[in-house]
Amino acid sequence: MKIKGVDHITINMVNVKESFDFYENVIGLERIKNVDMGDHELYLYDLSDIKLELIEYKEEQKRIQAGNTDVGVYRHFALCVDDLEECRRRCEQAGYGINMYPEYIEQIGQTVMLIRDPNGVEIEMIQA
Repeated sequence: MKIKGVDHITINMVNVKESFDFYENVIGLERIKNVDMGDHELYLYDLSDIKLELIEYKEEQKRIQAGNTDVGVYRHFALCVDDLEECRRRCEQAGYGINMYPEYIEQIGQTVMLIRDPNGVEIEMIQA
């Protein structure tokens, strides 16, 4: 078996309206499709070669919150952007969390920042 790539990243939404605002207006992603799966709705966004899939469950679900250094849990996904300062400004203006302001990391040779979406999901933004 050979892995051919990543198809999508999925986030279970806590707040649908804030999630749409964050991913569409702050991050600037384009929603490409909605899919009714019966017990939940999928909202798909274009991330170039892969998709971001936001899920809205029709029945209330249990919320689990993990910290950034908790082990055995998913940590974050990373997106490449052309302007970290613009990303920082948009997040601050819209009131979304920044876990780490833009910083050059010598060990990896990149400038990165860490932001938090309305669902508590951390996203690493890397300046391309």
